[in-house]
Amino acid sequence: MGKMMKAAVLYAPGDLRCVDVPVPKIGRDDVLVRVHACGICGSDLPRVLTTGTYHFPTIPGHEFCGTVVAAGLDAEKALLGRTVGVIPLIPCRKCKMCEAGEFALCEHYDFLGSRSDGGFAEYVKVPAANVLPVPDGVEKDAVAMLEPISVALHAVQSCGVCAGENVAVYGLGAIGMFLAQWAGIFGAEHVFAVDVDPRKVAIAKTIGIADALTAGPGVESAIDRKTGGLGCDVAFEASGAAPAFNQAVKILRTEGRAGLVGRPVKDLPIRPESYEKILRAQLSIRGSWSFQFKRFPHLAWEQSLKALQSGKMVTGPLITHRVPLEKTLDAIRMMAEKKEFTHKILVKP
Repeated sequence: MGKMMKAAVLYAPGDLRCVDVPVPKIGRDDVLVRVHACGICGSDLPRVLTTGTYHFPTIPGHEFCGTVVAAGLDAEKALLGRTVGVIPLIPCRKCKMCEAGEFALCEHYDFLGSRSDGGFAEYVKVPAANVLPVPDGVEKDAVAMLEPISVALHAVQSCGVCAGENVAVYGLGAIGMFLAQWAGIFGAEHVFAVDVDPRKVAIAKTIGIADALTAGPGVESAIDRKTGGLGCDVAFEASGAAPAFNQAVKILRTEGRAGLVGRPVKDLPIRPESYEKILRAQLSIRGSWSFQFKRFPHLAWEQSLKALQSGKMVTGPLITHRVPLEKTLDAIRMMAEKKEFTHKILVKP
């Protein structure tokens, strides 16, 4: 390992360059991770192209995994040589929310890929407490998706999905796909996975989501038929689109739960009949942000890893592109401009 490495560095919105930078110097409690793969998240599009990060220059990328190649003086030496998933959230552990174990709501958090340098690089400095050793036999490219898998797990747990319930997911990006799979793992009787793009619906079917549907007038009748006219117990809105939100409300049963996961990029108007339904049916609406990081009673990332290891969580068909570090900006622009069909793109340093 030399003193320099390749990284995709963001100098200003739209100015992402693959350049040589120094390999990060690790502290006593850090490890150095050689990146195997880093996924491009939908949030990376505005971060790289329009809004920027919290300071410049920054190396984006927060969905990544790799191999530990160096450890600080106080870091566990058994991590050396291990494949690890990387938890990008670095809570302050001092604020009121951290005291309650709600690290995703930390008031002074750091985050790899937006506030500190992330995974669009050959190497990343990571607190040793933020790595998750991966058992042999787990596909490394799948490990790079532990972050969105854990985001989806948090939403499903927050909405209390139970065995025998009927669940709908609107929006089949990566998190939507993982929401649908988690709902099935949690024992949902029917999981209706809905998207406007029939190619995403086709991918959903290949990973075992039988009730995947292309958005349109047939969705409501299909849900009505399979639920005996009761509607869904839980509906997740994972697209950030107004039509999806309004239909998600419409297909909920009385006292149903709506989980909001998608991030809108423009105004999201609520139809009057949707608002009336929320009132009259006494619906519960639950927002979900990021993932759980507390270790008691269960570390969510370990639950996600076990779902991958057992084969219950499927990721392979979601990966449509693998690109070298030098093509990171091209891949982000391709996603933003929809030049061709993409689902999950992995950057491979």
